[in-house]
Amino acid sequence: MTTITSPDNIQIKNAAALKQKKFRDKTNLFLIEGIRLIETALACNAQINECFYLPTILDNERGAALINNLAQTKCFMHEVTPAVFNKLADTDTPQGIVACVYKNNVELTNLSLKENSTFIVLDQLQDPGNTGTIIRTADAAGIDAIISLKGTVDIYSPKVTRATMGALFHLPIVDKITPADLEDFITKNNITLLATVLSNTAAACFDVDYTKTATAIAVGNEGAGVSEQIKLAAAKHIYIPMYGKSESLNASCAAAMIMYEIMRQKHTN
Repeated sequence: MTTITSPDNIQIKNAAALKQKKFRDKTNLFLIEGIRLIETALACNAQINECFYLPTILDNERGAALINNLAQTKCFMHEVTPAVFNKLADTDTPQGIVACVYKNNVELTNLSLKENSTFIVLDQLQDPGNTGTIIRTADAAGIDAIISLKGTVDIYSPKVTRATMGALFHLPIVDKITPADLEDFITKNNITLLATVLSNTAAACFDVDYTKTATAIAVGNEGAGVSEQIKLAAAKHIYIPMYGKSESLNASCAAAMIMYEIMRQKHTN
């Protein structure tokens, strides 16, 4: 364990740089903050490279236990001053602990496939809260993996990781996939691709049988929806019926409704 007192320390500069996507891509590392998120990463055997913490966290029983558990791993531990920690923290009310974690890169070819696997495809979503919430809901609903297409907000940005509430450590996430890669994957593995659309000429999501084949559900950009390339590649378009005056739902809400309809069919029929 070392003590760092200068915000200009090279390790602090390198860790703070992970707030930017280009450095996350370059190093294959990302930042996570807070006791719960780091506890989850540790419990899921994520590769935690470094930890920076304020000494006051030792006054918290969970915080002290977490520091002790991290110290027993290969994680480099650094006690820091408030001025140093403020350079790393990204939340309004920081808990006094930040960690640098290696991404768990998963390839499409390494995804585990079952007869009725379900995948969620993120097609150029831009809102970190929506993206993180979809990942969190996918975890809760028992979705098999997340496939994030190029153009989607960075899964490993601080705002997305916080919104997942640790779910990104629970399920496989395949990142930076092109539409062509996705088409090749679904064709080779007989996966049915369904695109969510805002059109009542599509099939109502409650009328589709999701249990017969492996399925991939494409959720589109908050403003533009699913891209034309993915719409063309889809075997079917589906929509959520609206019975009030609202014309659309928040992307994460819409995704949640469809995911739980899929799980309802799988687990109750």
